[in-house]
Amino acid sequence: MMSTAKSAAATAPSDEGEGGASPSVKQRQVMAAASELFMDQGFAGTSMDAVARKAGVSKATVYAHFASKEDLFEAMVAQGSVERFASLMTADLDTLGVEAALSTVAHEFMGVLTSPQSLKTLRLVMAEAGRRPDLAARFYRAGPAKVMAALTAYLERARARGDLDIEDPRIAAELFFGMIRGDLHIRRMLGLADQLQRTDISRLADTAVAVFLKAHRPAQA
Repeated sequence: MMSTAKSAAATAPSDEGEGGASPSVKQRQVMAAASELFMDQGFAGTSMDAVARKAGVSKATVYAHFASKEDLFEAMVAQGSVERFASLMTADLDTLGVEAALSTVAHEFMGVLTSPQSLKTLRLVMAEAGRRPDLAARFYRAGPAKVMAALTAYLERARARGDLDIEDPRIAAELFFGMIRGDLHIRRMLGLADQLQRTDISRLADTAVAVFLKAHRPAQA
């Protein structure tokens, strides 16, 4: 069953008069306020009343778009995934060569791994996961699962075009992101990689792409 938040996001017209998945200005306003409060006060410490005050809207407006705090959090994570993985979430990726496409995805993923906002969100979820496994499930469904599904779908299309020789696109997607995440992820979570140089980040992403292509380029290529 689609959640109320997803239904609102899918049916509410944007402020430019367009219907579709893009959140309206009001929805973005509420999600932005919620994000700040979640980061500062934690999930449990944030109320819908506080979100309404922070966003400068009525509580009724908040509930008109999001049926619960959990729905609001899930919608916030989903929108963050769309914004941070803009190339992967659109068909534009297919207009690029496979190396350029994978490089784009790798650099977007590195951007997420090194983003303070993403790190804070993950820490928030991990802090709540023991008490609120439902929140962890919502986070995974709205964020990592969507991104993984999008990369899997791209790899399937690349295989169909003959650009890649892949037996299982889902496993290949997991390994691709795993190479990029590597040791960096745990170091970021522990606060041990806060001063990464941009050149180091680019080198990690480019190396992952090179290794992946070496394993999966068709023989004739």
